[in-house]
Amino acid sequence: MTNIIKLTDSQLKLLTAAAEREDGAASVPEKMKAVAANKVAQALIERKLMREIRAKPGMPIWRRDDEARCFSLVIMRAGRKALEMQTASALEQKAPRQNGQKAESVLETPAPSDPEGSKEAASHPSANTSTKTCSARVTKKSKIIALLQRPEGASLEALIAATGWLPHTTRAALTGLRKSGYEIERRQEEGRGSIYRIVIPAASEAA
Repeated sequence: MTNIIKLTDSQLKLLTAAAEREDGAASVPEKMKAVAANKVAQALIERKLMREIRAKPGMPIWRRDDEARCFSLVIMRAGRKALEMQTASALEQKAPRQNGQKAESVLETPAPSDPEGSKEAASHPSANTSTKTCSARVTKKSKIIALLQRPEGASLEALIAATGWLPHTTRAALTGLRKSGYEIERRQEEGRGSIYRIVIPAASEAA
């Protein structure tokens, strides 16, 4: 079993902020002081999860050296892997275990019950078996995809409200969708902040 790299909340925020951008460059997260951010960055650099590079046009500047040269802090492949593994581990740990039953993934929520449908199924035993076998399950991932597929897209706040996840977990989920083949655009709208929308679905979904 692959060892999971333990990350602090501050490290998760910084990695997630970088992974969300196409260029993989991080900026200082909101509500995090510059001194604290530099300490977090140094720890990630030492663990080879992030590295500094000369800043390119359009990239957020992380620091300037004594010669006024600009550097950006970018996430490395190992950093993306660590972020994915810790996010997946956190979701598994949140799944409740009761009476020794197998935990249900927090990514899945049972479809709401239909009293009328249950009565009808009871009157048709053969149909009842089929209903149990083919009952739909609404996952949090499918909720996010549905919101992102709307013409108007969805704000980060809307995605958080739909899933109950923390902001950095929600951003990590967006990163996961991108890695699985979804092309997600991000734009700024006055009054709504960052808006996300799927412009090209994953190949498996298109098929």
